Amino acid sequence: MLRPLAGLLPLCLLATGCGTSARHQQLLERREAIRTSNEAFAIEELANYRSKSGFQETRWGMSSDEVAALYPGARATSSQGDLRVATRVTDRPATVDFKFTMNKLAAVSLRFDTDAPLREDFDALAELLSIKYGAPTSRHDSVEIAEQRLRTAESYNRSLGEGTSRSRTTGDDRAYEERVRMEALAARSDYVLEKTWKDSETKLQLSAWQQPDSKRLSLDYVSRFLEPHLSNRPETEDGDLERKYEQAQEL
Repeated sequence: MLRPLAGLLPLCLLATGCGTSARHQQLLERREAIRTSNEAFAIEELANYRSKSGFQETRWGMSSDEVAALYPGARATSSQGDLRVATRVTDRPATVDFKFTMNKLAAVSLRFDTDAPLREDFDALAELLSIKYGAPTSRHDSVEIAEQRLRTAESYNRSLGEGTSRSRTTGDDRAYEERVRMEALAARSDYVLEKTWKDSETKLQLSAWQQPDSKRLSLDYVSRFLEPHLSNRPETEDGDLERKYEQAQEL
């Protein structure tokens, strides 16, 4: 009896192996079908995407023509359908750029032109954004950072007894404190401010740059759904149409 059973063993193993191979193939085919279905759904979702939020009356997913209809004075700035318009926002002169991907509005950038002190203007806009979007999700103030670094250096040197007969401060300690003191002083006229907000569909960043001879205040909106597709835009000379428009005004 043992010999016939021993002969059946390879056949059983072969049948089991064939069954396992068939199940593995079915699993692979099922996974591929799911992946294909998900890709088709993502393509359809992108094609039909239109959000309930955006900048002013615009909505993420709008076409370039739809946005242009809302801003009759807008002009094209790239072959992607990007638009630029000079207007007023919160009683401030502003240049507004609308950026598209696959002919869908995906981002809006505002650059303000005001004569008010930069930090004062930044804080005023931040207050308005907080009223609409809630507390900022992040903040950055290079002046605060520089001043905190100075306070830390001063505190450290005081802890070593600087200025006393038993001082343990070194030349490097004093040099570092003097260096960060100069940096904190320079930061008062050369600094960067940033605050960010977000909701379910939009990310915002308010930014200010102050330099001794210039300043800049900007606000950037971006669609959270379309942001990953912005990097897929074909490479173009985005500023070419804008340069041509400016040159045309000289004729």
